[in-house]
Amino acid sequence: MNILLELFVVTFRVLWAFVLAAAKWLVRPKEKSVAGQVCLITGAGSGLGRLFALEFARRRALLVLWDINTQSNEETAGMVRHIYRELAEADPKVAADGEKDALPHGSLQVYTYTCDVGKRENVYTTAERVRKEVGEVSVLVNNAGVVSGHHLLECPDELIERTMMVNCHAHFWVTMPSL
Repeated sequence: MNILLELFVVTFRVLWAFVLAAAKWLVRPKEKSVAGQVCLITGAGSGLGRLFALEFARRRALLVLWDINTQSNEETAGMVRHIYRELAEADPKVAADGEKDALPHGSLQVYTYTCDVGKRENVYTTAERVRKEVGEVSVLVNNAGVVSGHHLLECPDELIERTMMVNCHAHFWVTMPSL
C-alpha cells in the first residue's frame, strides 16, 4: 500500500514538472535589458565569445572585449561597430514609440583589451584599466577557454597546466571583487 502511494506521488510530481515546464515555455518571462550596461566578455575574439559580443551589441550594451589575440579581438570589435551603425541608421521612430531600451546612439561603444586570463596579474591589471577607462562592469560573460583536442594522457604537462589556468583559475580571477 505504501509503495503504491509513493508511486502515485512520484508520478504526480513528474507530471506536475512537465506542466510547469510547458507553462514556462508558453508564457516566457520578460528578458533582462542590458541596454546601456557595461558588459565584459572574455574570449571575445572568436567562437562563442564573438557570438555573445554580437548579440549583446544588438541589445545595445556597451561592450568591453577581452581576448589574448589582439587581431581577432579587433575583428570582433569591427563587427560590433557595424551593428552599432546599423542600429543608428535604423528607423528613429522605434525610439520615439516608447521603446524603453532605446539609447542615444552615441553611447554605444566597444572597448578592446588584450588580456591573457591565464595570468593573474594580467587580469588584475586589465581589470583596473577597464575600471578607470570604462567604469564598473554590470554583466560578465566569462567565456575564455582552452581546448586541446588531445586525449588527457597525450597532453604535455604545460598544456594541462595552461588548460587549468584558463578554464578554471581564470574564472576566479576575473570575478574577484576588484573587477
